[in-house]
Amino acid sequence: MEKFVVIMAGGSGTRLWPLSKEKKPKQFISVDDGECMLVQTINRVCQSVAPSNCFIVTNQSLVEMTKEVVKDIIPPTNIISEPVKKNTAACIAYTTMLLDKKLGESILCFVPADGYVKDRQGYADTINLAFNAVEEKDSLVVIGINPSYPSTAYGYIKIDKEKDLEGQIFKVNKFTEKPKEDTARSMFESGEYLWNGGILAGTSKTIINQIRQHIPKHYTSIADALMHEGSENFNTYITTAYNEIQDISFDNAVLEKSKDIYVIKASFDWDDIGSIDTLSGTLQKDKDNNYWKGNYVTLGTTNSVIYADGILIAAIGLDNMIVAGTNEAVIVCPRGRAQEVKDLVEIIKKSEFKSFL
Repeated sequence: MEKFVVIMAGGSGTRLWPLSKEKKPKQFISVDDGECMLVQTINRVCQSVAPSNCFIVTNQSLVEMTKEVVKDIIPPTNIISEPVKKNTAACIAYTTMLLDKKLGESILCFVPADGYVKDRQGYADTINLAFNAVEEKDSLVVIGINPSYPSTAYGYIKIDKEKDLEGQIFKVNKFTEKPKEDTARSMFESGEYLWNGGILAGTSKTIINQIRQHIPKHYTSIADALMHEGSENFNTYITTAYNEIQDISFDNAVLEKSKDIYVIKASFDWDDIGSIDTLSGTLQKDKDNNYWKGNYVTLGTTNSVIYADGILIAAIGLDNMIVAGTNEAVIVCPRGRAQEVKDLVEIIKKSEFKSFL
């Protein structure tokens, strides 16, 4: 069965504002002075599949930017446009049903565009193992990351140690969304949980069957729209379908309800760069334990994250703070409150400053 990778690249990256914006979300920024995160992801997955077997699904407002960024890497016809943002259940349902119609039954592996991984070979080996596990188990397969600290920013996967297969593949016991601090600590210390890396593999048939079973409205609405695929009015039909279906993640809608899922314990490092604080893991560190990128000057400033994009940042007497900015906006906050940037963005959306998003 032929294998394909689908890169999900429709997010807005609001927790990285102002470095990431709706007009240029985080998959288009570089966090380590190399290629942008989307191109790095493509280069990683193309160690497992040919560029012609790599697809990108993104919001229609980002299609032209995406085409420009990847024009020398994958065919422009491999970019799939979603009419509106409707979370990962819609993204995976639409893409799977569209590719099943176009390509026939195949094995699909969905990966986020904005994961940061240094170990490219370990990543490729794990993706290949997921493809093989799909063929052997005829089941959905997800990839879990061995947690390095008790994060409250990631979902967790509880593994069934009694059903350990070959030391790296486990049956999933349950999924837990972003836990509170005490729960995250107990999960981390138990050794029975992995971080949910947001990577899903399965045959197109299995994924569609799970969608039909757990979110039937997604299935019927998208199936009705796809009857018109190729027609000049298709955009109208798929937009109508998206407007009819629930805004929900694939994890909540399907994975948490399914009883037959396997998880592969990844052998690679991983970070989804979910906040400016976690971005520090990709940055240089100075003698005062400040993580930095760009032009900056400090006096008596320690243990902070300083990210200057096209501007000079100067700081005096700060400790354990974040200062990040572009030529349009600057954010300053304690490192421990970096996750609240998303809430701040919601406030800005309702203010006279929404043009800065």
